[in-house]
Amino acid sequence: MNKDDLEKKLENLSKPQLPQTLQHQWQLKLSILSAKKSARASLWLLLIPFLLFISRVFQEILNVSIPPGSWFEIYSIQWPLWLRVTVFITIIIVIPLIAVILNLLSITWIQYDREQKVLHISIRMRTINLIIIIVAGLVALLFIATTITDG
Repeated sequence: MNKDDLEKKLENLSKPQLPQTLQHQWQLKLSILSAKKSARASLWLLLIPFLLFISRVFQEILNVSIPPGSWFEIYSIQWPLWLRVTVFITIIIVIPLIAVILNLLSITWIQYDREQKVLHISIRMRTINLIIIIVAGLVALLFIATTITDG
């Protein structure tokens, strides 16, 4: 048997058809990011504004200066105003928004059905990711609202 005969036989082989009940298992659902890894990364990201908030609370209530709030108080006086505002916005608004986006991407599943030309988007309900989305979103929205109202 030569190579051409073998190729013709392989081309003429019939492929088995799957029953309808098993075809849904062949559909591919893509999760953009891993839910556990993004939850872990988001918790580390949220630790930064949380530490700044706690240090400011200790300083205001107990008159105890602890880092990183005390570092900002000492060194930010030498910085220009635009740099101070940028650092504040990055720590208090941008970092929580990044945590929200990471978790939204991790619980979103995307599936494209070529036959029907339909894109299915579903959300996987993971408790820790939803809690992080809510908390980080509230932190970001709270400081966005105070920034807007303070003018």
